[in-house]
Amino acid sequence: MEFGIIIKPCVWLYGESLKHAIDELFMGWAIGILEEMDGWCKVVTHYGYHGYLEKGTFLSFTADELKIREKSRQTVFVKRMQADIMAEPDVHSKIICTLERGSFLTVLPEKKSGYQAVLLSDGRKGYIACIAYSCRKDSDRYLYEENVEDYFLRQHIVAESSETLFRKQLIEYARGYLGIQYRWAGKSAQGIDCSGLVFMCYLMNGVLIYRDAVIKAEYPVHEISMKQAKQGDLLYFQGHVAMYIGNRKFIHATGNEKSFGCVINSLSADDPDFREDLADSFLMAGSIV
Repeated sequence: MEFGIIIKPCVWLYGESLKHAIDELFMGWAIGILEEMDGWCKVVTHYGYHGYLEKGTFLSFTADELKIREKSRQTVFVKRMQADIMAEPDVHSKIICTLERGSFLTVLPEKKSGYQAVLLSDGRKGYIACIAYSCRKDSDRYLYEENVEDYFLRQHIVAESSETLFRKQLIEYARGYLGIQYRWAGKSAQGIDCSGLVFMCYLMNGVLIYRDAVIKAEYPVHEISMKQAKQGDLLYFQGHVAMYIGNRKFIHATGNEKSFGCVINSLSADDPDFREDLADSFLMAGSIV
């Protein structure tokens, strides 16, 4: 398999018809190239999601280069909702580009005036505010591992001693998306959908879950009862997914005409934020713990 690295701030992954976006990818994310077509490539992402990318949105990479990138541990991700990459380590400097939360960068040795020198996947050097990034916690190994049958089930295990912190961080990331408009297939501050929201929150914490609003056996989320649900667990409805925050409340990105964005709603009928339609279509809760 050949590989690629996304070189645009945001790109759309399309379905088989090439007419409708099904996912959003960010700068620095790795993809495996399954088939080349006229102007398009059939690809698989490092989290196992399949679709079609336009040629010119990624730079060719080899398996060895992906392995080197991972072993170097110099890859970081943007943890702020958005981050400007500056030409110089100065707030007045020219902005090279603006990256979305979850974008990957390579850190360089230079650090100055609260800025970290970084290398973009398109080869340009820039500077990001030190407070705006964090060490990457997930992995590209799915793309080049020989045995990927149970990769997502074993790619991250949350230790009992760190479970409380893990759940707290999931909620903090989810709250950061409150107020963002709804956008089908979106994963960014420009717009986000239900499964994009929960996917991104888990990605930031090193766990690769399935991108759509269903539980798949080969991914870490397993079914639990609503009574067992804790903060950070997922709530599955018919064609929809949300993150549980406790007291029968949940954060989700919804296309509902009264919200059309990332909001907090409730499963309790006596709560002003009650969503009766979702309460009626509730299927199950899910957890990785």
